[in-house]
Amino acid sequence: MSLLKFGIIGSGSIAKKHIHLIKKKYPNSQIYILLHKKKIKSKFELNFFFKEKLFFQNNFDFIFICNPATRHVEYVKKCIHYKFKNIFVEKPLSASLNEAKKFMSNYSFKDYKLFIGYVLLFNDIFIKSLELLNKKKLGKIISANIVCNSNFKKWRKSKDFFESVSAKKKLGGGVLNELSHELSYALKLFGPIDQIYSKLSYDKNKKINVETKAKIICITKKDVNLGIFLNFVSKKEERYCKIIGTKGNLLLDFKNMILLLNNKKILDNSKKSKEKMYSDQLNYFIKN
Repeated sequence: MSLLKFGIIGSGSIAKKHIHLIKKKYPNSQIYILLHKKKIKSKFELNFFFKEKLFFQNNFDFIFICNPATRHVEYVKKCIHYKFKNIFVEKPLSASLNEAKKFMSNYSFKDYKLFIGYVLLFNDIFIKSLELLNKKKLGKIISANIVCNSNFKKWRKSKDFFESVSAKKKLGGGVLNELSHELSYALKLFGPIDQIYSKLSYDKNKKINVETKAKIICITKKDVNLGIFLNFVSKKEERYCKIIGTKGNLLLDFKNMILLLNNKKILDNSKKSKEKMYSDQLNYFIKN
């Protein structure tokens, strides 16, 4: 593959992760970063831009949008305007459902590739589970519970968590956007939703002006009873999906990186780096 040119919009933790992976996979690649604040520290040779016009004059092979979710659609449109063909957007596409729907209905995807970064879809545990469901190893799926309890205050240790994207509505924060990985893989495993009930909860701390907990109860079009429980101010760290079928049960334990079929361990990735799924996602985006 010839020398590749990457554009990165944003400079947060996920942007830095993509830079690291790109340089690891393509050490001779050139990376150009559009910033709105000061330059970021990096061991790699990077090209920084503070003016959009100069940044977008570059002929990028691939571009990554890693700024706050409230500005994702705005920058996707700019990338399309400048005729970039390969656009990667960190999840979610937008912080607004109406904005996302309007964008999707007004744009054609024939001339470019738009990829949304839901990295759990590249986790080996998810991939193996999808394979088992497609082979009907559990029989007919009766019900499933998806749980993600975490504490966003621990996510970005170098930053005041009250000032982080997660805690700010204007930046697209909140548990639904931040933990939307669970919503993404639920649709992949169980298909479209037919009926839904949801309840959102808010923290008493006024510095957090977003929802911190979500309880979502669904019935899918395949008649699966599905519960999704999200909490990013939890004292307990856990992330799992338990599926019950007519022929058995399956436990996807993303925290401990193991997969259990009928209470028997069939996949153990506990000693593997979680970086692998990010690397696999990058490879898929570049090669497809």
